Amino acid sequence: MINFLSKNKFWIITFLFFFLLRLPSLFEPYWYGDEGIYLTLGQGIRKGLILYQQIHDNKPPTLYYLAALGQTVFGFRLLLSLVMIPTIIYFYKLCLHFFKPKVAKISTFILVILTSIPFIEGNIANAEIFMILPTIVGFLFFLNAKKNFHYLISGILLGLAFTIKIPVFIEIFFLVIWIFIQDFDNLKQKFWTLFFRAFLLGIGFLIPTLIYLFYFYYLHALIPFLSSALLQNFSYLSSWATGTQTASASSGGLVNRLIILLLSWLILFFLKSKKIISPQITFVSFWLTATIFGVLLSTRPYPHYLIQMVPPLILLISFLFTRNKIANIGLIILSLFFVIFIIKKYNFYFYPNIKYYLNFYLSKDNTSYLKSFGPRVETNEKISHLIKENTNPEDRIFVWGDEPYVYAMSDRLPVGRYTVAYHIIDFNGYKETIDSFKANLPKFVVYYPMTNRPFEQLDNLLQNYYSLNQVFDSSVLVFQKR
Repeated sequence: MINFLSKNKFWIITFLFFFLLRLPSLFEPYWYGDEGIYLTLGQGIRKGLILYQQIHDNKPPTLYYLAALGQTVFGFRLLLSLVMIPTIIYFYKLCLHFFKPKVAKISTFILVILTSIPFIEGNIANAEIFMILPTIVGFLFFLNAKKNFHYLISGILLGLAFTIKIPVFIEIFFLVIWIFIQDFDNLKQKFWTLFFRAFLLGIGFLIPTLIYLFYFYYLHALIPFLSSALLQNFSYLSSWATGTQTASASSGGLVNRLIILLLSWLILFFLKSKKIISPQITFVSFWLTATIFGVLLSTRPYPHYLIQMVPPLILLISFLFTRNKIANIGLIILSLFFVIFIIKKYNFYFYPNIKYYLNFYLSKDNTSYLKSFGPRVETNEKISHLIKENTNPEDRIFVWGDEPYVYAMSDRLPVGRYTVAYHIIDFNGYKETIDSFKANLPKFVVYYPMTNRPFEQLDNLLQNYYSLNQVFDSSVLVFQKR
């Protein structure tokens, strides 16, 4: 037993920290808006609704099926914790490709901390953290490829990551380019061999999306799938910078960032070809710049976007623990300053850590613990309980506001496709929502005050067909059908 503990000391300490850091996330209330949307769509899937056609969000589909599997915040977070276990193990194996075991262990421990704490929302079941497992394993297959078949597997894994979150496409683009770059001196002699590898990588990447294409075609929902999961993302990329969902992707500065990315790759290629920097640091630097481009696709300052660049950033920093020539160290330091510059320029915000853990491990009052996640957590729980007690499982409800957790907690579906008010506004879904509302008047309507978001048609329906049931927090209105 002592020999086992001594031999596996690193993994015991690592997973003990992992457990302690992740445990509070399993007991958080329904408070995070995006998780509320994922769980509501997951509920719709479990109840037989067709994704995108009958219930809507604008992300690729795999995340919603994971939410359907998780069912609750606890289940969803538990699923994330289980996914993170192989993520940690495979990241360690990826580190061994670049470093000796001692440095690989340090790198892995840093990954555990950054992807578990609230600082960049590592505790939240978002797409960015789910997608790093298939991404890391895909990179591992790519770097250790001994057969052409391994490139196909690498592509499939990255394609799976793409069906969780779209920015992975830039990483597969990088790997295709790297196939030719890493053997550039013999490009003429090996061109068709390298081309075949790139072809297999690309085909593999397309396979998961093609499976979904056939699946939604079978469900007669191909157009909603293409529109919601893929095409709507182009307008989404520019909507933060331009303030509208109708702008083109290029209007948000995406083209300028792409040009900067390609220029940075060109400079890195030049430095590698002149043997100024090592091939390994070149690879990781290429990867890091690709993920930075992915992080900035929409220029939104959400901290969970930064999770995508955590693996290559840790790898690059870890080279500082190895013997390197001055040019390599200079590039690493310059890259770190660039990452800091990006974070400052786009005003990324972060969540507190110490307060989060003190609230969980030291708090004795459940009410104050719940309130620490926001003033509406307790209100939403009360409203959800009211609805669940006074409706049947098949009854529909409607929430006018950005509080999708009410659907998830009450286990009731919305009357239309949209789960939050900002989706109705952003995608101009007023008419569709009112038509669904009229066709199947919901038993309850939860109305959150939003003076800057008028919905006159809804107000008229409430006046004609509903009576006020209760008022929560002096402003949240709950209407019941007469």
